[in-house]
Amino acid sequence: MLISHQIRTLDKNGKEITSVGFQRFGFDCEVPVDVVRSLYLRPHYVTTVSENEAEGINTTEEDDHARFTKGFSAYQSKSIYYPQTQAISYTTLSRFPPVKLLPQTNRKRVLVTGGAGFVGSHLVDRLMLLGHEVSVLDNFFTGSKTSVSHWVGHPNFELVRHDVVEPFMIECDRAFSFLPFRVPD
Repeated sequence: MLISHQIRTLDKNGKEITSVGFQRFGFDCEVPVDVVRSLYLRPHYVTTVSENEAEGINTTEEDDHARFTKGFSAYQSKSIYYPQTQAISYTTLSRFPPVKLLPQTNRKRVLVTGGAGFVGSHLVDRLMLLGHEVSVLDNFFTGSKTSVSHWVGHPNFELVRHDVVEPFMIECDRAFSFLPFRVPD
């Protein structure tokens, strides 16, 4: 059942939380909570339908999801699962989530090694929303392209498949490493 009011997040004092982050590390880290929520609450495998029902999908799942994303669902990909053929069709992103427009003097060029992993991809999302230029370097042994795929094609984003055991040259202002611990064979 769809509830007509919007989802609200309250702190321990009962005040509504509208943003996450603050001024730290020499730059503004504040991002609206609705934008962050829309990135992490994406509706994977939104609908399961038969072949002839694929047109005109409007389900309560999508309505419930819209309560959480508060209008940012236009920036997300959709997918339809066809159980008869065990196939899935995707509609890709035509627009990216809104990012801050930083002046060139405040914009950082950031390298994130292991950026397609769990922790790295969340850092990539935050840095992109803050308006920085982000390069992700990953060999995809433990990470997944799908964790950062919603940024592919954005002018501030670059994804490179590369293993850090080989040299890699790049200019950057900051670098973060989220390489998994691997035991040698």
